[in-house]
Amino acid sequence: MQKLQEHIIKEFGSPKAQEFYIAKATAGLWKSEEILLKKYLAPDAKVLDIGCGTGRTTIPLHLMGYSVVGIDITPEMVASAKRIAREKELQISYEVGDATHLRFPDESFDATLFSNNGWTQIPERKRRALALREVFRVLRSSGVFIFTTHVRQWRGFFFFWLSQWIKLYVLKPFGFSVDEEEWGDRFFNKETSAKSDIPHYDRQYIHIPSVTEVRRDIARAGFALEFTARASKISGEVRKYSPMFYVCRKP
Repeated sequence: MQKLQEHIIKEFGSPKAQEFYIAKATAGLWKSEEILLKKYLAPDAKVLDIGCGTGRTTIPLHLMGYSVVGIDITPEMVASAKRIAREKELQISYEVGDATHLRFPDESFDATLFSNNGWTQIPERKRRALALREVFRVLRSSGVFIFTTHVRQWRGFFFFWLSQWIKLYVLKPFGFSVDEEEWGDRFFNKETSAKSDIPHYDRQYIHIPSVTEVRRDIARAGFALEFTARASKISGEVRKYSPMFYVCRKP
C-alpha cells in the first residue's frame, strides 16, 4: 500500500502533470458541482476542499464567498495552488494534508468537498473508510460531505473485469507481480498532456467501486446518504465519463 501511495504522489507531482493541472486550475466548477454546492451549502459555510489540486474547486468556492481551506497530499499541487492564488491576489488557505489523518479539530467545518473522484484515488478500502470517518469527525452536526466516484459496471467491460479477476485471484496467489491490490483497482494511461517525465508514472491509479460498496462505507462512517445521482442526471452535461455524486449529511 505504501508503495502505491508513493506512486500516486509522485505521479501527480511530476512536472508535466503539474503543467496539466495548473492549466486546469481556472477551469471552474462542473455544472453538476455548482448545482449541488448551491443547493446544499449554507451561504456562510466553512468548507474543507480535500484533494484540492491546483485549486479548480477551491478558487470558485472562495469567489462564491465561502471560507475555504484546500488540502492535497501532493506537495507540488499545494505549491502550485499557492502560487496561483498569489498571482490572482486571492486569500485562500492551502496546505499539504492526508484525508486519512486530518489535522483539524473535531467539528471544524460546515461542509467538505472531495471532487473529481479523489476519494477513490486513496489506495486500500480500509484507508478510504478511514478518510470517511475523518471527514465525519471534522464536520459539525448537520454538516454536508459531497464526493464523486466512477461506477463499476459490467456492461461493455466484461472482459476488462474478467482480466482483473484473473490477475487478483489466479496470478497473484501464485506469486506473479500484480499492481492491483484489491478488487476494483484499476491502472489506466493518463491523458497525453498530463503525462509524466518518468514513463512509470504515466499509469494512474483509481479504485472503481460498486454503488453498494460506497453506500455501505458511507453508512459505516455514520453518515446519512441524502442524495446520489450521476453528473449527467443532475445537470444534463455531457462528459466522457459521468461520475456518481454522493451527498452525505452528518446527523
